Amino acid sequence: MRYYLFATAGHVDHGKTSLIKALTGIDTDRLPEEKRRGLSIDLGFAYLDFPDIRVRLEFIDVPGHERFIKNAIAGLASARGLLLVVDSAEGIMPQTVEHLRVAKNFGINRGVAVLTKIDKVDWETLEIAKEELEDFLKNEGVRFPITCVSSRTGQGIESLRENLKNAVKELKEGKALRPLRILVDSAFTVKGYGTVLRGSCIEGRIKEGEGVVVEPLGTRARVRRIQNHGIFVKNAEAGERVALNLPGIEKEKIKRGYWILKPDSYVKGNVLLVETNIDLKPGKVYSVFFGMREVQGRFSHVEKRVYFLKLPEGIVSKRGDRVVILDSSGRLIGGGEVLHPQVKIKKKSFVRENLRHLLESFELYVLKELDSEGFKIYHFRKLTGLSPDHKLLQRESVKLGDRFYLKESLEKLEERLEIFLKGELKKRSLGVPKADVAKKFGINQDLFNYLIQKIGRYKVLGELIVEEGSINLGEHPQIRKLLELLSEGFMEERDIISSGISREILNLAVKRRYVHRIGDYLLISDGQLGEFIKSLRELGDE
Repeated sequence: MRYYLFATAGHVDHGKTSLIKALTGIDTDRLPEEKRRGLSIDLGFAYLDFPDIRVRLEFIDVPGHERFIKNAIAGLASARGLLLVVDSAEGIMPQTVEHLRVAKNFGINRGVAVLTKIDKVDWETLEIAKEELEDFLKNEGVRFPITCVSSRTGQGIESLRENLKNAVKELKEGKALRPLRILVDSAFTVKGYGTVLRGSCIEGRIKEGEGVVVEPLGTRARVRRIQNHGIFVKNAEAGERVALNLPGIEKEKIKRGYWILKPDSYVKGNVLLVETNIDLKPGKVYSVFFGMREVQGRFSHVEKRVYFLKLPEGIVSKRGDRVVILDSSGRLIGGGEVLHPQVKIKKKSFVRENLRHLLESFELYVLKELDSEGFKIYHFRKLTGLSPDHKLLQRESVKLGDRFYLKESLEKLEERLEIFLKGELKKRSLGVPKADVAKKFGINQDLFNYLIQKIGRYKVLGELIVEEGSINLGEHPQIRKLLELLSEGFMEERDIISSGISREILNLAVKRRYVHRIGDYLLISDGQLGEFIKSLRELGDE
């Protein structure tokens, strides 16, 4: 079965909760105050199954009152589709507009619009309401089918179910293949089980018994049990509402908007690159919603509508995550998309120079940013939730060990290394210590070996780098040690290596004829070999 999260949206008292109950049979108003006031205050949850297409539609019922806009944002944050509800008598109202715009800022562009309470209006009023709704949707740039219903009489409910089914068919799959992300909206304690965290599985899969980490706490736990709408299940995946029994987690420390993740599958950053759909005032504090979590941040303009977003703490996010932005008064002003969730180079000049890669080819941007550190597949997956374009990597980079390096960067690094070695070898007759190169360039062994091989003029002799054609090899400490070992006659190669002589030194000594190979395993010094030949000649011609 496949699972998709839909959220309701719309003005207060336009019939969202009644509509969900008519569709699913589930009353999402669960708080006593909600029952008493007849008003949704917090998020509610329900589901609708389509057995013929093996789909479960999970509903998040969002409160419509303007005072609960942050609760509405929290509900819309995890949805992939929208059920936009409009009272046919009242028409488009402020929260209708606000909720739809929040949804759009979160990247929600699939859904169904519903005109409710049609049993309370005449045909002419309904037609006017329908025309108004069509114009509103068109102006907002969304194409939702419109269904007219009465939750009280049941009129239009079957037609709504059919439209919801069609909307689900338009949604792409694939979220379950990404690293796990569960957005937590509540925590409670169950006697005999311990702490339970409830939320929406946005991406990935989770199985009973697997280890997880709760962020931003950084606390690890093992999943003892999993529930979906009160039923125990062995596993869950993207699109499902889940409740995870996580013994050892302190309920009091859990807040709405925390993440449940797989260990070592994500990054946290306090400086991000974000592209917005509005112009922002640099230095001003804005409320930025990452999923359900509200964080205060400052934007620093880079280029066009690309900004550095500076946060007071590390936040979990991925490239492509959508954010909603409120001003200091709590008014919705726009949204944005995370371009880079963990910025390493914080120079505006670097971003401007590589802006096209940042926007269109993130693999190249990360390759340039990491430079000699190298690009690892699993790190890119942490940043994006996706695998990189392997054809692009093959074309633009060189793989050494488990890392990729931009060809262009390697050429520049090779040039710098050669200039450095040339200068140092003028000062040091015996060679340049490898440690000096590591300190100067910060490169790993794989990259070091690649660059030395590419340059071609240098050899590594033990811990020293030498120019092969010009070094006085006889002065090298390891050569002197090698000749001392061979002063008594033959030695096996394995004994020479085990004594601390590097294989590179041994091979170069053979090449320069300081020592000679006798057969496959034995070695002798040039001096000793000369003495043996002299002794043999003294025995005569036969």
